[in-house]
Amino acid sequence: MARPPTARALNAFRQTVLSGSVTEAASALGRTQPAVSRLLKELEADVGFAPFKRVKGRLVLTPEGRDFFQELQRSFVGFERMATVAAEIRQGRRGSLRIAAMPAAAASFLPDALAGFTRAFPGTSLELQVQSSVEVARLVQAQQCDLGIIEGSLAPPALVVMRRHSLRCAVVAPRRWPLQRKHRIKLEDLNGQPLVALSPDRTALGAQLAASLVRGGIEPRTMATTHLTATVSALVLQGIGIGVVDEPTAVMHVARGGVARLLEAPITMQLRFVQAAGSLASDTVRQLIAQCDRSIKAYKISA
Repeated sequence: MARPPTARALNAFRQTVLSGSVTEAASALGRTQPAVSRLLKELEADVGFAPFKRVKGRLVLTPEGRDFFQELQRSFVGFERMATVAAEIRQGRRGSLRIAAMPAAAASFLPDALAGFTRAFPGTSLELQVQSSVEVARLVQAQQCDLGIIEGSLAPPALVVMRRHSLRCAVVAPRRWPLQRKHRIKLEDLNGQPLVALSPDRTALGAQLAASLVRGGIEPRTMATTHLTATVSALVLQGIGIGVVDEPTAVMHVARGGVARLLEAPITMQLRFVQAAGSLASDTVRQLIAQCDRSIKAYKISA
């Protein structure tokens, strides 16, 4: 029973055909000419036919050898393509990336970051889920996504924080707001103002604001409550009241025709980029985080 040809014999045969002689093949493979000749004889014994015949001292492919070489070449091209694919994966130009993000990130800086990422790595497909921070943390813990973006000062159990951002906050208002002449707004300026509030029970930012207002004895008139900063912006643009949101959301609010002023108060939105504990951060994940860093820096309110 014939045995399968060895990889060394196949490589010697292929290189002999490509270079045109055993001598050139030996040089390309870093072997001696007798060693390559032995490999060719080994191949002939294994396949059961002569791949070459000698014509005037030169090796010429037989019809069987030509058919065998064509099939072998297709296989080698496939293997060589694997090296290219491996390089593309290392460089983040191939594959997929699953991201789960809280709504405030998904509605502000994240689309810009993903656009920059896809321009740099067009071969990587993206999957984005927009969920509450609690649900994002669960998805990351279950390793159902590669990177999570959540709100909060501490990472939940079984998660590793890859990056931290502390976002300034701003007051968003409709056009022609009486206080828009001020460059910055203080908490006491909110006293008596109609407010579209972030839920203190469902958002860390809403809880911070509510606690600060109580400590300062400041009483705005709460007109509506929501857990989404994008909804705060939308309701404010409709003239329902003013709101306090993170700076990237405030930049988007201004782009939609609203007014935003930085809030002079120790209130921030804490962002955490998280992965499952024990998982290795791929170069692709690191590149996306770097792109998010750049996008967050770009979403600043001009003073």
